[in-house]
Amino acid sequence: MSVTDDNTYRVLIHDDAGHVEVMCFGMDSIDPDAEGNYSSVHDLPKWIQARLATLMMLNVPPPLREVGGVGSRIGQSIYWVYK
Repeated sequence: MSVTDDNTYRVLIHDDAGHVEVMCFGMDSIDPDAEGNYSSVHDLPKWIQARLATLMMLNVPPPLREVGGVGSRIGQSIYWVYK
């Protein structure tokens, strides 16, 4: 039996302070270690870094665009990332 993580992680990058907050939204998080505060984007888990690299190429909404299997850019420094 395989377990899937269909949760969404909100990633907030604080430009002024240089740190990142990650919060999980979902019923059954299988990666609770990803949630928390990080000193920089470079300290994030590699899977989040890879998805952010893709999402950072998008224009700041509106319009809101979803990248399938990756997430969405919600604002200048806020992202929804899919596991």
